[in-house]
Amino acid sequence: MVKRNMKKFLSVLCIGICLLGLTACEPVKPVAPEDADMVMEISGVLTHYILPEDPQAYSGLSMNIGTNVEGLDTFVTEGAEYTEYIFGRIGMQVEGNGFISGVDSWKKAVAEAGQLVTTGEGTVKYGSKGDTLIVDIPAQFENRDAEIEFVYKDDLSKTLTSFAVNINYSFGEKMEKAGLNTLLGMGTVFIVLILLSLLIGSFNFINKAQSAAEKRKLEGAEQAAPAQNEPAAPAAQTSSDDDEITAVIAAAIAAYQADSGISPAESGGYYVRSIRRRTNNKWNRN
Repeated sequence: MVKRNMKKFLSVLCIGICLLGLTACEPVKPVAPEDADMVMEISGVLTHYILPEDPQAYSGLSMNIGTNVEGLDTFVTEGAEYTEYIFGRIGMQVEGNGFISGVDSWKKAVAEAGQLVTTGEGTVKYGSKGDTLIVDIPAQFENRDAEIEFVYKDDLSKTLTSFAVNINYSFGEKMEKAGLNTLLGMGTVFIVLILLSLLIGSFNFINKAQSAAEKRKLEGAEQAAPAQNEPAAPAAQTSSDDDEITAVIAAAIAAYQADSGISPAESGGYYVRSIRRRTNNKWNRN
């Protein structure tokens, strides 16, 4: 009984999953024939006349609009507004920046694959959001095959928003490019990591240099400190000062003896031979 109920439950679950899958699959929106013809015609004019820089096409374009358009470089040089104005004069609506970006893609493709030789039958489909029309035209260049993709707004004028040339590479070439891109990316990362490790490692040398400089500075300050703290030595008395003091004291003694009536003979020939300062004398001058 339990096994039977489990089988029923699994059957119902599978049916539900299948129904959800069916509801998620929406039918591809078909492109109206008149819209497909319009965008295919514009793409054909661009592919066979404008992009290959056909001299007659550019001569007729210059005569119709009254200004000289020499080639694709004219659009790139003059800018987006000029590009929109020129194509507007011949009844084609384009976004200037998108067209100029497409010109760059076309020139890179020509430089790699050579000049355009022929084109195949193109296809028209809606974009993923359903608001654009995408035209894919298979093209054969001198050296390689490619696909030219045009993107248009799904509006009344079918404004061209962008185009690009996608060169068809072989599996080996794709793998080679993928390997080179991987190698370049990993190499860049490793180089940056090596530079960072060297930079971090150099911090030790910087710290050591700073420590050594501070140590030398402290040693110099310690050597200068005793010399600054040492008291200044008293000025040495010169012999002339001693003689002067001796003469003054001798004169004072002589004057005292004269006032007291003591003759030099009675004093026993007293002479001042040396003078010494007493430290405990209250008359000691600081």
